[in-house]
Amino acid sequence: MKPFLIVFALACSLMHGQVPGYPIGRCVRVLGVTAPEDAKKVGFEYLELALQDLLPLSEEAFAKTVMRIKAVGLPAISGYGFMPADVMIVGPSVDWAKVDAALTHGLDRAKRLGLSMVVYGNLLNKARKAPDGFTGANPQLVEFGKRAAREGKQRGITVLIEPMPASSTNTINSVAEGLALVEEVNSPNFQLLVDFGHVMTGKEDLTVLRRAAKHIRQVEIQNPNGRVYPKVAEEADYASFFRALKEGGYRGGFSIHGAPKDVFVDAPVAIAMLRGELKK
Repeated sequence: MKPFLIVFALACSLMHGQVPGYPIGRCVRVLGVTAPEDAKKVGFEYLELALQDLLPLSEEAFAKTVMRIKAVGLPAISGYGFMPADVMIVGPSVDWAKVDAALTHGLDRAKRLGLSMVVYGNLLNKARKAPDGFTGANPQLVEFGKRAAREGKQRGITVLIEPMPASSTNTINSVAEGLALVEEVNSPNFQLLVDFGHVMTGKEDLTVLRRAAKHIRQVEIQNPNGRVYPKVAEEADYASFFRALKEGGYRGGFSIHGAPKDVFVDAPVAIAMLRGELKK
């Protein structure tokens, strides 16, 4: 990428200073890439880590990864994929001993990375997809929430349930359903993450965000038209989404995810645009 384009993009980001209470972070893979270090260079304020890559690591490899992340210079505050995709939490074959073991392992590793939140979502995770005709999923989701909250509390971590599209799972497909589950679990260590793209493509009524805001601890965001880095305010209804969250009292981070063509150009533009909209 030409140096003058990189300088221009960084200048765009600097024109819009940080917005108090609304940091902009980056969802990053860690292994085999420089994404965490690049996030620092382009102006992100925190990291949301892909934990699924880190769960199988040997103790030696994981310890080196912890040292690397702590040396980046950005706080790693959250992570997604903290549960293996093959550990079912709904359906007739749920093994609660296996669930507890996975919770322990994932949350222990999250704590060592210094995370305060972990996310249970992931488009490729079929572990919360109930078989057709199965009617016992909701009690199982509540049971999982209570177990996750208990283990999270012991480690100072909040577990966030992420509403996912119907193409990924048939449980917790909307903010409204996620809110109902969080309220039923009734623990400060089991709360919500909301994905802007899922809300927009699902055409969910944004008024639910005002009710859910007190339970939302983090937001993931991208241009839903292709799930790429956001660029301009007119490409999606960021303004109405932000307005509903702020009216509900939300304070927290916005993690950009998706596929940038060139992170050194796309990220500063995305950060600047989001900060500009958040200041309105």
